[in-house]
Amino acid sequence: MDANTARELRQVEPAPQQEQQPNLHPVQRKVPASKFEVLLGIVCTAIVAWMVVSVISLKITLTNHQQQLQQVQTKITKINGSNTSIQQEIAEVTSQSNLQRIAHKYGLTDANSSVRNVNK
Repeated sequence: MDANTARELRQVEPAPQQEQQPNLHPVQRKVPASKFEVLLGIVCTAIVAWMVVSVISLKITLTNHQQQLQQVQTKITKINGSNTSIQQEIAEVTSQSNLQRIAHKYGLTDANSSVRNVNK
């Protein structure tokens, strides 16, 4: 045999296979849910519903408390204003000039040497 001659290789071609046509309407089979999965779904839904109701309830309660707080702060402001007004009135009535005027009105005299002013 001749060493320089190339061997003739025969490639075996695979037989053409028939292509499977894709199924146009694949069959969808539903997997039934287990009792645990159904129970878990119900429990999770109940918890979410409870949380929604709780959040809404707390929001309403918070709004009511804020309104009450605002009313109390308004009352405090009014009372502080009234207190300031009364303190000014007290200061006017207890002033030295007012006391002398009232004393003079009733015919009383003031001996300044024996009077001491005491302040808190």
